[in-house]
Amino acid sequence: MTWRIAGLLLAFLSVLPGGCTPPYLSDTYATSTPKSFNTSELAQSPVAVLAFVTPDNLRGLSPTLSQALSGALTEVVPPVREISTDEALNRLTDEGLATEYTDLRSGFVRNGILDRPQLRRIGAELGSRYVLLPGLAQFDESIIDKFEFGGWKFIRNRVTTLRLWLQLWDSQTGHIVWEASGEITVATIFLSPQQTVALEETAKKLLARMIQDEMLGSRTQIKIDEDK
Repeated sequence: MTWRIAGLLLAFLSVLPGGCTPPYLSDTYATSTPKSFNTSELAQSPVAVLAFVTPDNLRGLSPTLSQALSGALTEVVPPVREISTDEALNRLTDEGLATEYTDLRSGFVRNGILDRPQLRRIGAELGSRYVLLPGLAQFDESIIDKFEFGGWKFIRNRVTTLRLWLQLWDSQTGHIVWEASGEITVATIFLSPQQTVALEETAKKLLARMIQDEMLGSRTQIKIDEDK
């Protein structure tokens, strides 16, 4: 029976188009601090999104994660208007505040806090009361082989673990008004390295869960398919 199931699965996977997303299972978890802001205030002005804070060895993932965050902010209900990282940086550069932005982020890396006067100036220039600071805590991938016999590995699983955090800051008071962390584990069945679930898709699913359930507090209206 085991060999029959394995054979059917292999036959199914072998006919998948090369660019097709493979079957996968995922599990997400998110938690947050109590909100000290009114959610309705997010509709009054766009939220300025800073670049992802990442470990040095994972800094190259920042653009992909930023795209995932933009997608998540668009897909939650109601959508959260944003000033994207690129747009914010361009506007601040035009106004001579690029160094201010860099110092704000480097200060957070050193001290774990956003400098109040710098945050206030940047928020005022961007016209955003609230500033969203995202971060990457962990990204791991491993390969697990199943149904090994005589040196042949008939099914391989790629297991991806991603941990992210979000902080929402009030640029007028310099206070952190909400913080959340989340984790997603994705197990992907594949026959070749080309069959994989894109990191952007994985991150967007987790970020949408964190924003929808923890920041907006509306668990029933999420658009993303949790059963895929």
